[in-house]
Amino acid sequence: MDWTKAKSILIVALIVTNLVLIGTYFFQEYRFRSNEEEMRIATIKLLEDKNIFVETEIPEMHGRMPKITVQYDKINQDVIEEQLANHKTLAAGKVTDDNLIALTTEFLEQCNLMTENVTFDTIERTGKNIRVTYKNYLNGYAIEESYIIFTVTDGRITDMKRFWLNPIEVSDTEKGVISAVAALIRFMSENTEEEKIHVQDISLVYWLDASAFDAESPVTDTAFPAWKITYNRGKTQYVSAWEQ
Repeated sequence: MDWTKAKSILIVALIVTNLVLIGTYFFQEYRFRSNEEEMRIATIKLLEDKNIFVETEIPEMHGRMPKITVQYDKINQDVIEEQLANHKTLAAGKVTDDNLIALTTEFLEQCNLMTENVTFDTIERTGKNIRVTYKNYLNGYAIEESYIIFTVTDGRITDMKRFWLNPIEVSDTEKGVISAVAALIRFMSENTEEEKIHVQDISLVYWLDASAFDAESPVTDTAFPAWKITYNRGKTQYVSAWEQ
C-alpha cells in the first residue's frame, strides 16, 4: 500500500469533514439569528397593536445566571452627619461633573462606604440642587433597587440617602434566562394601563421586591435575575427572567 498517498487522502478527508462541520454550524447560527429577528419583528408588531411602542434596542439572547443572597447594610448616621458638617465645599465655577464625582467618592471613602459594587450612575441638575446617584452592581448587573443619592447645593453635599443591599453569596446553581422578547410579551399580558406605553429601556438586573423586604431585620433574602422595563418617563416594571 502507498502510505504516502493514503496519508494524503486521509488529510483531505479530514479537511473536507471539518469544512462540512463549520458550514453546518454557520448555517444553523444564521438560521437561529434569522428566526430570532423574525420573532423580534413579530413581537414589535404585536406590541404596537396593543399600544405598546418599543423605542430602544431589544437585547439579544442571554446565557445562564445565578441567584444571589443579599443583606441590608445599615449605616452609622452619626458618621454621616459628621461628614456632612465637615466635608469640603467646591468653589464657585468648580462644580463640574468630574469634581462632583470626586467630591462624592471622597465622602463615601471617608464613611467606609466605597466598595467594589458602588458604581457612579448619573448627575441631574435642577435649579440650585444637583443630584449625584450611585448604583449597586455585581458582575455588570445592577442590584435593584439599591442606591446612594447625594444632594449637592452651592458646591456642598447637603444630604445623602442610601438603601443598600450587600451581595454576600452567589449561588452555584445557574438557570437559563428568558429572552427580552418573551419578557416584553409577559409585560404586555400583565399591563392594565389604558394609555399608550413607550418603552425606553430594557435591561437585565438582579431584583428583590423591596416592599416585601424588612430593612430593619438582619435576615438575608434572595435577589433573582429579572428584566427591568422602563417606560413612560421613569415608570418601571420587573419581569422574572429565570426560565421556569
